[in-house]
Amino acid sequence: MRDPIETWTAADGTTVAIRPIAVDDFELELAFTQGLSRVSGYRRLLSSRRLSRAEIERLVRVDGDCEVALIATTRHSGRERQVGVARFVREGCGETAEIALVVADAWQGRGLGRRLLRGLIASARRRGVRRLVGTTLSDNVAMLALARALGFETAMERGLAMLTNVSMRL
Repeated sequence: MRDPIETWTAADGTTVAIRPIAVDDFELELAFTQGLSRVSGYRRLLSSRRLSRAEIERLVRVDGDCEVALIATTRHSGRERQVGVARFVREGCGETAEIALVVADAWQGRGLGRRLLRGLIASARRRGVRRLVGTTLSDNVAMLALARALGFETAMERGLAMLTNVSMRL
């Protein structure tokens, strides 16, 4: 386990380490994505499909500047286990970055998503990102509430009411 950039203690006393993802986190990311419920997986990908090994390989290969991914891990039976991830990608290393957040089902509603998203916002600011954008399902009330609480503006996707866009100027 790498040194975390932040250590957080959940209300139940569980210690959570938050750190940048690394190439050798492939197995953690694979187990994490495979362990998501169908609902959580659908909300993350806006699709019922499962990620391929090649897609997971891509998710752990981030440059740390134009793309950042922060993972949250815990220790369970002596082994590190991923319980959440937040990332941003800025195409062409521009000033706008698209965000994504997913938290393991057992960790939803416990403050981890807020912690990860705050860390991602701070990381984006340090790298000169001026605007964060994202898309979620309009019925994902927990994600929309979190986004609003952290200062994101929300707007339904024009012509597609099932999607809501979130954005924040940094």
